[in-house]
Amino acid sequence: MVAKEAGTAPAAKALIVAATGTADADWHHTYAGAANGVTTITSEYGELNHVLATRGAMFIRDMTDTILSQPRDQRKALLLARKDEIIARLNRDYMRPWFGRKADGHVVDLEQMTYAEVIGRAVELMYIRHQQRWTSPSYTQFVLDFIDRVERRMCIVAPDTPLSSELRDVDPLSFVERVVEAYPESAMQLLASEDVQYFIGLCKRRGQKPPPFIPVLDADFGVLLLKDTTSLSDNLDAVIDQDPQRVGIQQGPVAAKHSTVVDEPVKDILDGIYHGHIAALVERQHGGDASSIPVVEYVGAEPTTVNLLANVDVQESETARVFSLPVGTELLPDMDSWLPVLAGPHKSWLQALLTTPTIVQSGKYVDNYARRMLRARPGRKVTVQLESGLPSLLTIADSAGVVELMLGCNADGAIRLTVYHTTLAGIVVQLPIEFSYVPSQCLTPIHGSKQQEDKSVMEFSVALWSANFGQTTGYKDIVDSNTVARTELVITEEHSRALCKVVGNRAWQYAFAKEGVLYAPLEFGQIGHTKDLLHFLQSSVFGPGTLSVVHLYNDVVLEDGARMFQVGDTLSVASHVDSLVNIGPGKKLSLRTAVYCQGKKVGTIRSAFLGRSHYVDTSRAFERSRDEKLTVVLPSVADVAVLESKEWFIYREAAAAARLEPGTPIEFCLDSEYRFKSSSVYASIVTTGSVTVQGQGGARIHLAD
Repeated sequence: MVAKEAGTAPAAKALIVAATGTADADWHHTYAGAANGVTTITSEYGELNHVLATRGAMFIRDMTDTILSQPRDQRKALLLARKDEIIARLNRDYMRPWFGRKADGHVVDLEQMTYAEVIGRAVELMYIRHQQRWTSPSYTQFVLDFIDRVERRMCIVAPDTPLSSELRDVDPLSFVERVVEAYPESAMQLLASEDVQYFIGLCKRRGQKPPPFIPVLDADFGVLLLKDTTSLSDNLDAVIDQDPQRVGIQQGPVAAKHSTVVDEPVKDILDGIYHGHIAALVERQHGGDASSIPVVEYVGAEPTTVNLLANVDVQESETARVFSLPVGTELLPDMDSWLPVLAGPHKSWLQALLTTPTIVQSGKYVDNYARRMLRARPGRKVTVQLESGLPSLLTIADSAGVVELMLGCNADGAIRLTVYHTTLAGIVVQLPIEFSYVPSQCLTPIHGSKQQEDKSVMEFSVALWSANFGQTTGYKDIVDSNTVARTELVITEEHSRALCKVVGNRAWQYAFAKEGVLYAPLEFGQIGHTKDLLHFLQSSVFGPGTLSVVHLYNDVVLEDGARMFQVGDTLSVASHVDSLVNIGPGKKLSLRTAVYCQGKKVGTIRSAFLGRSHYVDTSRAFERSRDEKLTVVLPSVADVAVLESKEWFIYREAAAAARLEPGTPIEFCLDSEYRFKSSSVYASIVTTGSVTVQGQGGARIHLAD
């Protein structure tokens, strides 16, 4: 409340600093009254609030103890019995004064005021003259609504333009003058009883800021008194005489004791708490001697003593520990037993990496997936190299001695985990993942970068695609979502028999030639499609998330009359992206592939993939619909003329002799592309296509575009 960055008014901050407050053992004394400048009041919700013991707060205490704590049906009588005293204290001590007052300053009830006096008093209390602004925007409507009521009361025939609409942009200080000028009797006529109730209803209207005055002493007095009691400590300009003693200033008794400087920066306050906490710990744990504080690698649980694992051969020396894991899966140790042994008996970067359940990745807590990557696997040899008794490098090799994983940390705390993957073509590709070892973060000493990891995964995926498919052509990134990827392959007998063996297809027509023809499975179309879809998944179009891909579905549709594939056929496929959109679990990529055999289209393959927990920027999201057919019949010449008048309807020169006739079925074949502004709003829609009609011979005539 007293910080430099706090919105508390300067005079209120000064009162907080002036209050001496109480020690932690004495704060409960505020329940009985004021204790060293702090007291406790009951809020409108019945909760206890610590506030400074200002005149306004002590008035609330008095009203709560003597009147508001009594049954509701008895309050009005108690209020009226002390009416003069309460009105005097409202005007002297509280932020909400008594509303009723004549133009000469004489205190009266609401029904003893004229309409003009009510408007003037409302403006006086709701409009801050020296700042030329309303205390709350809702107060503008409050006053204008009452002026509407005055106008309806004063005139017999309602004017065409209400006076309140004319006054909306006028200086509020001239409201009374304008109203009296339009309706002179408003300066002399007292409020009718119905208008008194209307005004009180305005004061209690829901959805607006509570009025800055008390209009009447009734059963709802407590609501008007207690609502929003502490908000004006930030806005003393709205308080009579800008007096901080009139408002409620929220501050606890112990907090008041330690609030000793006005406008102290938050940094200084937090630094004081931080260093004070450290000093208290040093005093409690080490008798105030900071030199006796032990130095550790990082603050955390000490490594547990673990026994050597059964079925695991261990060789130890001063420079290395070598673990040989059994071949049988059932003999492998579980992860909770294996990783502490691998981490070693001392705190280190490896101990932190293998025992921390979560890591920080780009500001978020995620599961420590490095633990799963280092689990025990059959037949592996794990070597931990040591320097001065602490691990410096860890390698995992298979039974043939081929390194599959390497893990190390340099002097700056940069951890590099590299996975080595050998493709079917015998090419080794690497997946490097980088972490940071931050021992000062005792809860999560391992940090990573999501952006860096996504980049490494994409580079790994590209290298993998190039090793499997691009040895001759190389990898070429796809950056344009309109790109059509094309693949061509020739079906050989060797390839066909190998495919049938792998998938377990024993159909005789794939094994034996008939009349010199040996057929091949339809899966060959999927083979060409697979190369293209992997190309898209590892491109800039799809972006990060390759290792989180879930294959949602494949949908294969054959063309009518398509023949079976044969050995010797040349297949070609053309793939393009149908959509890239965000759905609940992540981004969804939809692909469509046309399959051609000997140059003739034989089928279409539709596939969809989900990149879990990865999302595409909305400006890059799109959706396409292709070959959408729509048939329309225009019944009249006027309808045809309307269609022909559209600028997007263009007759083809080749069909200049043909024209649309009323009653003729018209078929639109449309391709559309939708771009997104947000998840539910389109930024643009572009539709192209052809318009055809059926000719006399039954053939379709391409009439227009």
